[in-house]
Amino acid sequence: MNSPEERHDKLIRATDLDALSCRHSINEKNYLQPSDDYINDLIKSYQTYLQYCQGYSSLSSSRTLKNQFSSRKLPLINRGTYLRTKIITDIILEFVKYCNGDCQIVSLGSGSDTRVFELLGSFPLLKYHEVDFPESTRIKKLAILNNSKLSKLLGIEQLEVPKIDSKESFSSFDPNLHTSSYHLHGLDLRELTSKNQLQGLNSNSPTLVISECVLCYLSPKEYHSAIKFWTESLNSNLTSFLIFEPMSLKDSFGSTMNQNLMGRGINLQTFDEYPDLESRTKFLKESCKLSNIRMTDLSNVAGYSKKSEPWIGAEELKRINSLELIDEIEEIKLLLEHYCLCYGEAQGSSKNTFKNKDKWSWFVSTE
Repeated sequence: MNSPEERHDKLIRATDLDALSCRHSINEKNYLQPSDDYINDLIKSYQTYLQYCQGYSSLSSSRTLKNQFSSRKLPLINRGTYLRTKIITDIILEFVKYCNGDCQIVSLGSGSDTRVFELLGSFPLLKYHEVDFPESTRIKKLAILNNSKLSKLLGIEQLEVPKIDSKESFSSFDPNLHTSSYHLHGLDLRELTSKNQLQGLNSNSPTLVISECVLCYLSPKEYHSAIKFWTESLNSNLTSFLIFEPMSLKDSFGSTMNQNLMGRGINLQTFDEYPDLESRTKFLKESCKLSNIRMTDLSNVAGYSKKSEPWIGAEELKRINSLELIDEIEEIKLLLEHYCLCYGEAQGSSKNTFKNKDKWSWFVSTE
């Protein structure tokens, strides 16, 4: 029988299926232009191998996948997924271009994210690291090995894909994958204690560390330790963090969000601990020792705030507005206000700050 900790970790891993099904939905609805050609490869890998993951059987995995991918996503969910996907991708692209392509991306809890494939295809000097639970990286690694296009893109010679037909063969499969430009690390973020655990990590390269709804699953102490690990492990004159996650705002909508998550067994300990942009700025600046902090919420990004211009161009907004009708403007504005986008730099980075971050309009700005 699984321990309470194991059951909780299973719930956290399962959030990757939520994210994948949401990205699949916006891909099918033509939000993504160009469309994402790799999402279906990850779905196929889940369909084949989820049954061998801890806490699943053939029947329960089949039921889980059916529930995730057969139900229609609400337009509100599609719009929110599109906004977070686009703007995070835009910031990553701007960072890579600012470094002339010669830099390093570290994606925490990367799961089934597919950004890496397009980025490595466009920037030959880029190094990309993805870190996640071993079960999640095994599924991703098998998706890559089972697809000759993906293998070639990552510089992998066509290898014979091992036969995985049991929980034993799945758990014994190496969760790591390393090429000259891509590193997939099967590691629990909470157990990272030395940069030597991360093959291929270049401590001296300009680096962007991404947490897209990942660090929020940690306790405040673990969150702080995770940030500290990266600031101490990377010696570059530019070490940046891009964080996206929900916040409670201590209102009734946030309370309902929290109740829904708790009902699924998920406790976001920083959700109420740092309920708004001001408290999160203080946490990142004073506790995590980050500088050049920028903060906003997704409502501002989408143009629902009257305080600044939207981050999405007028033509693009017109295009996505034509895909699905959203007539509950106050509802989507309220939803998006509860998701924050945070940028910060290790204090030693001040001599080489990522200047292009200010091409967008943020609510909070510190030096």
